[in-house]
Amino acid sequence: MRALGRLGRPALAALAAAGRVIAFSPPAALRALASVHGARAATAQAVAIVARCAGPVVLVCGPIGAMLSLQALTLMRTFGVERALAPLCVATVVRELAPGFAAVVVAMQGGAGIAAALGAMRVADELDALEVMGVDPRAEIAGPRILGAALAAPLLNGLAMVCGVFGAWLMAVPLLGVPNALFLDTALDGVTAADVWLSAGKSVLFGAALGAVCTTAGFFAERSAAGVGRAANRAVVTSVILVL
Repeated sequence: MRALGRLGRPALAALAAAGRVIAFSPPAALRALASVHGARAATAQAVAIVARCAGPVVLVCGPIGAMLSLQALTLMRTFGVERALAPLCVATVVRELAPGFAAVVVAMQGGAGIAAALGAMRVADELDALEVMGVDPRAEIAGPRILGAALAAPLLNGLAMVCGVFGAWLMAVPLLGVPNALFLDTALDGVTAADVWLSAGKSVLFGAALGAVCTTAGFFAERSAAGVGRAANRAVVTSVILVL
Protein backbone atom coordinates (compact mmCIF):
# COMPACT_ATOMS: atom_id res chain seq x y z
CA MET A 1 0.00 0.00 0.00
CA ARG A 2 2.85 2.37 0.74
CA ALA A 3 4.29 1.71 -2.74
CA LEU A 4 0.90 2.40 -4.31
CA GLY A 5 0.64 5.55 -2.24
CA ARG A 6 3.99 6.81 -3.50
CA LEU A 7 2.76 6.27 -7.05
CA GLY A 8 -0.72 7.59 -6.48
CA ARG A 9 0.07 10.87 -4.76
CA PRO A 10 2.00 12.38 -7.73
CA ALA A 11 -0.64 11.07 -10.13
CA LEU A 12 -3.44 12.67 -8.13
CA ALA A 13 -1.46 15.91 -7.87
CA ALA A 14 -1.01 15.96 -11.65
CA LEU A 15 -4.72 15.35 -12.19
CA ALA A 16 -5.59 18.10 -9.72
CA ALA A 17 -3.24 20.53 -11.50
CA ALA A 18 -4.74 19.65 -14.88
CA GLY A 19 -8.24 20.11 -13.49
CA ARG A 20 -7.31 23.52 -12.11
CA VAL A 21 -5.97 24.64 -15.50
CA ILE A 22 -9.09 23.40 -17.30
CA ALA A 23 -11.43 24.99 -14.76
CA PHE A 24 -9.58 28.31 -14.60
CA SER A 25 -8.33 29.12 -18.10
CA PRO A 26 -11.33 28.93 -20.49
CA PRO A 27 -13.58 31.18 -18.32
CA ALA A 28 -10.70 33.65 -17.88
CA ALA A 29 -10.07 33.82 -21.63
CA LEU A 30 -13.78 34.20 -22.42
CA ARG A 31 -14.18 36.99 -19.86
CA ALA A 32 -11.23 38.80 -21.38
CA LEU A 33 -12.73 38.48 -24.86
CA ALA A 34 -16.02 39.90 -23.61
CA SER A 35 -14.46 43.25 -22.69
CA VAL A 36 -12.78 45.85 -24.89
CA HIS A 37 -10.04 46.36 -22.32
CA GLY A 38 -9.36 42.62 -22.21
CA ALA A 39 -8.96 42.42 -25.98
CA ARG A 40 -6.59 45.38 -26.00
CA ALA A 41 -4.60 43.91 -23.13
CA ALA A 42 -4.37 40.60 -24.99
CA THR A 43 -2.99 42.39 -28.05
CA ALA A 44 -0.43 44.20 -25.88
CA GLN A 45 0.59 40.90 -24.28
CA ALA A 46 1.00 39.29 -27.71
CA VAL A 47 3.24 42.13 -28.88
CA ALA A 48 5.33 41.87 -25.71
CA ILE A 49 5.74 38.09 -26.08
CA VAL A 50 6.73 38.41 -29.75
CA ALA A 51 9.28 41.10 -28.93
CA ARG A 52 10.71 39.02 -26.09
CA CYS A 53 10.84 35.72 -27.99
CA ALA A 54 11.73 36.76 -31.56
CA GLY A 55 15.48 36.72 -30.94
CA PRO A 56 15.54 33.29 -29.29
CA VAL A 57 13.34 31.86 -32.06
CA VAL A 58 15.79 33.09 -34.71
CA LEU A 59 18.78 31.71 -32.78
CA VAL A 60 17.12 28.31 -32.26
CA CYS A 61 15.32 27.63 -35.54
CA GLY A 62 18.04 28.85 -37.90
CA PRO A 63 20.65 26.36 -36.65
CA ILE A 64 18.01 23.62 -36.45
CA GLY A 65 17.24 24.09 -40.15
CA ALA A 66 20.95 24.09 -40.99
CA MET A 67 21.52 20.91 -38.98
CA LEU A 68 18.59 19.22 -40.74
CA SER A 69 19.99 20.19 -44.14
CA LEU A 70 23.51 18.99 -43.26
CA GLN A 71 22.43 15.57 -42.01
CA ALA A 72 19.89 14.99 -44.79
CA LEU A 73 22.30 15.97 -47.55
CA THR A 74 24.99 13.67 -46.18
CA LEU A 75 22.63 10.74 -46.64
CA MET A 76 21.05 11.89 -49.90
CA ARG A 77 24.38 12.28 -51.67
CA THR A 78 25.11 8.66 -50.91
CA PHE A 79 22.07 7.65 -52.97
CA GLY A 80 22.20 10.50 -55.50
CA VAL A 81 18.87 12.08 -54.55
CA GLU A 82 19.93 15.66 -53.80
CA ARG A 83 16.74 16.85 -55.51
CA ALA A 84 14.74 15.70 -52.47
CA LEU A 85 16.72 17.84 -50.02
CA ALA A 86 14.76 21.09 -50.29
CA PRO A 87 11.29 19.47 -50.16
CA LEU A 88 12.33 17.42 -47.13
CA CYS A 89 13.75 20.40 -45.23
CA VAL A 90 10.88 22.74 -46.03
CA ALA A 91 8.20 20.15 -45.21
CA THR A 92 9.85 19.19 -41.93
CA VAL A 93 10.32 22.79 -40.85
CA VAL A 94 6.78 23.85 -41.78
CA ARG A 95 4.95 20.83 -40.42
CA GLU A 96 6.82 20.03 -37.24
CA LEU A 97 9.95 21.96 -36.31
CA ALA A 98 8.63 25.52 -36.60
CA PRO A 99 5.46 25.17 -34.49
CA GLY A 100 7.15 22.89 -31.97
CA PHE A 101 10.32 24.87 -31.37
CA ALA A 102 8.54 28.23 -31.51
CA ALA A 103 6.16 27.04 -28.79
CA VAL A 104 9.03 25.71 -26.69
CA VAL A 105 10.79 29.07 -26.91
CA VAL A 106 7.58 30.87 -25.97
CA ALA A 107 7.19 28.55 -22.98
CA MET A 108 10.75 29.07 -21.77
CA GLN A 109 10.94 32.82 -22.41
CA GLY A 110 7.39 34.17 -22.40
CA GLY A 111 5.77 31.55 -20.18
CA ALA A 112 8.29 31.98 -17.41
CA GLY A 113 7.68 35.73 -17.48
CA ILE A 114 3.91 35.26 -17.30
CA ALA A 115 4.12 32.90 -14.32
CA ALA A 116 6.65 35.07 -12.50
CA ALA A 117 4.67 38.29 -13.06
CA LEU A 118 1.42 36.81 -11.81
CA GLY A 119 3.20 35.14 -8.90
CA ALA A 120 4.71 38.48 -7.89
CA MET A 121 1.27 40.09 -8.06
CA ARG A 122 -0.08 37.33 -5.83
CA VAL A 123 2.69 37.85 -3.28
CA ALA A 124 2.14 41.63 -3.29
CA ASP A 125 -1.64 41.10 -2.79
CA GLU A 126 -2.37 42.99 -6.01
CA LEU A 127 -4.77 40.31 -7.25
CA ASP A 128 -6.65 40.39 -3.94
CA ALA A 129 -6.78 44.20 -4.11
CA LEU A 130 -8.40 44.02 -7.55
CA GLU A 131 -11.08 41.69 -6.21
CA VAL A 132 -11.74 44.03 -3.28
CA MET A 133 -12.22 46.91 -5.75
CA GLY A 134 -14.72 44.84 -7.72
CA VAL A 135 -12.39 44.14 -10.64
CA ASP A 136 -12.21 40.56 -11.87
CA PRO A 137 -8.48 39.67 -12.03
CA ARG A 138 -9.24 36.67 -14.21
CA ALA A 139 -10.71 38.86 -16.93
CA GLU A 140 -8.30 41.78 -16.55
CA ILE A 141 -5.01 40.03 -15.71
CA ALA A 142 -5.11 36.28 -16.45
CA GLY A 143 -7.29 36.09 -19.56
CA PRO A 144 -5.31 38.59 -21.67
CA ARG A 145 -2.11 36.65 -21.02
CA ILE A 146 -3.68 33.39 -22.21
CA LEU A 147 -5.01 35.07 -25.33
CA GLY A 148 -1.72 36.90 -25.86
CA ALA A 149 0.21 33.64 -25.88
CA ALA A 150 -2.27 32.13 -28.34
CA LEU A 151 -1.88 35.18 -30.64
CA ALA A 152 1.90 35.36 -30.35
CA ALA A 153 2.58 31.70 -31.10
CA PRO A 154 1.46 31.72 -34.80
CA LEU A 155 3.41 34.93 -35.43
CA LEU A 156 6.54 33.35 -33.99
CA ASN A 157 5.73 30.19 -35.93
CA GLY A 158 5.93 32.17 -39.16
CA LEU A 159 9.27 33.62 -38.10
CA ALA A 160 10.48 30.13 -37.20
CA MET A 161 9.51 28.85 -40.66
CA VAL A 162 11.47 31.59 -42.39
CA CYS A 163 14.54 31.11 -40.19
CA GLY A 164 14.46 27.32 -40.44
CA VAL A 165 14.19 27.32 -44.23
CA PHE A 166 16.86 30.02 -44.51
CA GLY A 167 19.18 28.00 -42.28
CA ALA A 168 18.63 24.93 -44.47
CA TRP A 169 19.35 26.98 -47.63
CA LEU A 170 22.44 28.56 -46.09
CA MET A 171 23.91 25.19 -45.20
CA ALA A 172 22.98 23.52 -48.50
CA VAL A 173 23.75 26.15 -51.12
CA PRO A 174 26.67 28.38 -50.06
CA LEU A 175 28.37 25.87 -47.76
CA LEU A 176 27.74 22.43 -49.25
CA GLY A 177 27.49 23.30 -52.94
CA VAL A 178 23.89 22.40 -53.79
CA PRO A 179 22.81 24.40 -56.90
CA ASN A 180 20.72 27.38 -55.86
CA ALA A 181 18.28 26.92 -58.73
CA LEU A 182 17.72 23.29 -57.74
CA PHE A 183 17.01 24.19 -54.12
CA LEU A 184 14.63 27.04 -54.93
CA ASP A 185 12.78 25.22 -57.73
CA THR A 186 12.02 22.18 -55.59
CA ALA A 187 11.55 23.86 -52.19
CA LEU A 188 7.74 23.94 -52.29
CA ASP A 189 7.27 20.46 -53.75
CA GLY A 190 6.83 18.91 -50.32
CA VAL A 191 4.27 21.30 -48.81
CA THR A 192 0.78 22.54 -49.60
CA ALA A 193 -1.37 25.37 -48.31
CA ALA A 194 -3.05 22.87 -46.00
CA ASP A 195 0.31 22.16 -44.36
CA VAL A 196 0.79 25.85 -43.63
CA TRP A 197 -2.68 26.21 -42.16
CA LEU A 198 -2.21 23.07 -40.09
CA SER A 199 1.09 24.41 -38.79
CA ALA A 200 -0.57 27.70 -37.83
CA GLY A 201 -3.40 25.84 -36.11
CA LYS A 202 -0.96 23.73 -34.14
CA SER A 203 0.91 26.83 -33.02
CA VAL A 204 -2.31 28.48 -31.83
CA LEU A 205 -3.17 25.34 -29.87
CA PHE A 206 0.33 25.18 -28.38
CA GLY A 207 0.26 28.87 -27.48
CA ALA A 208 -3.13 28.65 -25.80
CA ALA A 209 -2.08 25.54 -23.86
CA LEU A 210 1.17 26.96 -22.56
CA GLY A 211 -0.50 30.29 -21.83
CA ALA A 212 -3.14 28.50 -19.78
CA VAL A 213 -0.58 26.44 -17.87
CA CYS A 214 1.74 29.36 -17.12
CA THR A 215 -1.06 31.74 -16.19
CA THR A 216 -2.68 29.26 -13.85
CA ALA A 217 0.64 28.43 -12.21
CA GLY A 218 1.39 32.10 -11.56
CA PHE A 219 -2.14 33.02 -10.49
CA PHE A 220 -2.19 30.33 -7.80
CA ALA A 221 1.46 30.62 -6.76
CA GLU A 222 2.43 30.36 -3.11
CA ARG A 223 2.72 33.68 -1.30
CA SER A 224 6.51 33.74 -1.04
CA ALA A 225 9.53 34.48 -3.19
CA ALA A 226 10.37 30.78 -3.28
CA GLY A 227 6.78 30.03 -4.29
CA VAL A 228 7.04 32.38 -7.26
CA GLY A 229 10.23 30.65 -8.39
CA ARG A 230 8.65 27.22 -8.05
CA ALA A 231 5.58 28.35 -9.97
CA ALA A 232 7.68 29.69 -12.86
CA ASN A 233 9.83 26.56 -12.97
CA ARG A 234 6.82 24.26 -12.82
CA ALA A 235 5.03 26.24 -15.53
CA VAL A 236 7.97 26.07 -17.94
CA VAL A 237 8.65 22.37 -17.41
CA THR A 238 4.98 21.43 -17.74
CA SER A 239 4.52 23.58 -20.85
CA VAL A 240 7.55 22.15 -22.66
CA ILE A 241 6.47 18.58 -21.88
CA LEU A 242 2.91 19.35 -22.96
CA VAL A 243 4.02 20.86 -26.28
CA LEU A 244 6.42 18.04 -27.09
